[in-house]
Amino acid sequence: MKICIDERTYEGSATEIMEQLRQQDFDPTEYPDTESYIHQLRSNFIRATDLDCPLPESGVERQAQTMFAHLAKAGALMILEE
Repeated sequence: MKICIDERTYEGSATEIMEQLRQQDFDPTEYPDTESYIHQLRSNFIRATDLDCPLPESGVERQAQTMFAHLAKAGALMILEE
């Protein structure tokens, strides 16, 4: 997968990209793992957009892919390659 956020490109699996984003956060220890970070992004997305943001029940990779799809649809990032 390859995405672009604010002119910065990220590559790897969806989980790897989410982990890169989690590590760039102001305090990456606030979210102990990638899955908790995805759920925080989901909460922020819902608050900011008032849009529903369903995620698969299991599988961090599928959750990350779905979250990226929601963010792309809202214009927060561009998916360059899936």
